[in-house]
Amino acid sequence: MSYDLFSYFYDSLMNPQFYDDYSCFIKQHVVYTNVLELGCGTGELALKLYNNQINYIATDLSETMLEVFYDKINYSNHIQLKRMDMTNFDANNAFDLIICACDSINYLLTVDEIRQTFKNVYLALVDNGSFIFDVNSLYKTDIILKDYFEENKDDDFYFLWQCRNIESGHIKHHVIIKDFNTNSVVDEIHTQITYPVSFYVNLLNEIGFININIYYDFENLPKKDTERIIFICKKEKK
Repeated sequence: MSYDLFSYFYDSLMNPQFYDDYSCFIKQHVVYTNVLELGCGTGELALKLYNNQINYIATDLSETMLEVFYDKINYSNHIQLKRMDMTNFDANNAFDLIICACDSINYLLTVDEIRQTFKNVYLALVDNGSFIFDVNSLYKTDIILKDYFEENKDDDFYFLWQCRNIESGHIKHHVIIKDFNTNSVVDEIHTQITYPVSFYVNLLNEIGFININIYYDFENLPKKDTERIIFICKKEKK
């Protein structure tokens, strides 16, 4: 399920420092001039990575996420926004960097969808181009979010976030938001699935990615309480 009304509240629930850290991480590891972002959401990462010397296309399946992003765009920049399904696109070797951040891959609920997305990315990269994506760790889904429940209420706002584990790596998020000032109500269920690191490595190898570097919450070494696993994959020239 793609984001619907929740998109309008998304930024208020995210930590801005995360996007600062992520954009710095990307800039430290790759040089880019033509960028495609999959699952761009409300555009916070794109706005930090963009400069007027590059071509940047930001895509998302959610129309409401793109609406929120569109309202942020300064017309002096040239970020292109497109509604696109990451499992179904063809860009013809156009990009030196493709990004899929903020556990967007975990919204692909079948192995075939993940495989097809990786294949699309591989074909859309120039030789020596980079693919950066991240996924939730099994520690996050199975330990941190297991039976997670959060509820907050004040005079203006009510928020509930509840998680239900289906099986290892498979989780359903139930989000309810009530804005008492606007009488807006959000009631959405989002499903995510994640796998062991070896699963993603094997699938990337199958597609053709060989040079794969893995980071754990932006660090080189794995740790028990890692929540986000980041992959930097290089399409080597054949």
